[in-house]
Amino acid sequence: MKRFSIALLALLFIAATEKWWDAYDRGVNAVNAKNYKVAQEALAKSIGEMPMEGTNVRAGRSLITYLPHFWLGIAKFNLGDTEGALREWRISEEQGVIARTEYYARMKDWVARAKQEQQRDARSNASVPRKAADAAISRALEMQLGALSAGGDRSESYLSATRKLQEARTQFQKAGTDVNAFKTAEQTAQQAASLFSAAAEEGKKQKAARAAAPPPVVAKKQPVVAQPQPAPVRVVEAPPPAPVITEAEAVKAITQQEEKRVEPAPPVTTAIAAGQKSVDLRPAYRAFAKGDLTRSEQLLNSILSTQATAEAFLLRGCARYTRAMLSRTPDPLLLAATDDFRAALQRDRSLRLDKSAFSPKLVTFFEQVRSKR
Repeated sequence: MKRFSIALLALLFIAATEKWWDAYDRGVNAVNAKNYKVAQEALAKSIGEMPMEGTNVRAGRSLITYLPHFWLGIAKFNLGDTEGALREWRISEEQGVIARTEYYARMKDWVARAKQEQQRDARSNASVPRKAADAAISRALEMQLGALSAGGDRSESYLSATRKLQEARTQFQKAGTDVNAFKTAEQTAQQAASLFSAAAEEGKKQKAARAAAPPPVVAKKQPVVAQPQPAPVRVVEAPPPAPVITEAEAVKAITQQEEKRVEPAPPVTTAIAAGQKSVDLRPAYRAFAKGDLTRSEQLLNSILSTQATAEAFLLRGCARYTRAMLSRTPDPLLLAATDDFRAALQRDRSLRLDKSAFSPKLVTFFEQVRSKR
């Protein structure tokens, strides 16, 4: 027992009297031996007494290159403390000594490895909220199609939902690996979906009200019969009686006027319809709204190969026009978009593009094609 106590006291005495350069030397040797816990403790002790790095630093009777932050960064990185490692290397570079040594290139390699590790960790942590946000945005796009089909695209709820959906997509695109940003995008998309659902209900109620309302009663105009004017008293000879318009002649005149009236223009749609019952355009529209134009066009090609609907031609024209605007050689794609718009209008002249769902330039281009028919 006495021997153990004496040995322990001797170790404590040696530790208490260890100089900073001895602790530094012990820490560097521990890093090279991959004993990173010992290295971290020894280098931290050395920094506590001598925090500034340097070259030709006097250590007892010797001159050494003193880079404790560099070596401590290596130890912390291998212990899983990536943030701590980058902090030590940043301190080392800010002090400016290591840039004049052979260790500078090695430190740059270590920093690159640490940053790659950080990115991998960030992507891994963000993968789940990213998927949740993407699913919420897809759900909002489906609800938008439902609102359009129900005729709710003129309501205030629809306009608010469109703004929310655009906000969610912007947040998603800028999130990178930010978990909180993806969660915010998910919440915004959920709000958009709720507003689209409310817009769809409003559209259904309006359609039901219009169907239940009785047709307006148009009052018929009564024929006006001209009264004969009395003959002037001062004339010796009485003038011939004024012509009398009979009731039959008056009715005939009114009927001719009614026939000459211009019939009101048929109502027009304000957006792309969801398609016929046998054709589901939602996946193609969802791909278009996400910016995956190639996928959208592939889906529409498949639909048009089996059933050439006006709505499918119209949506494919929108996809081709957008691709043209992103291309360095837009002319062939603009011609293809024009052909699609013409094919759509041949099948349904009343088609329109919703200005809140499509870009103003696209809407203008479509209207130009429509006006030239």
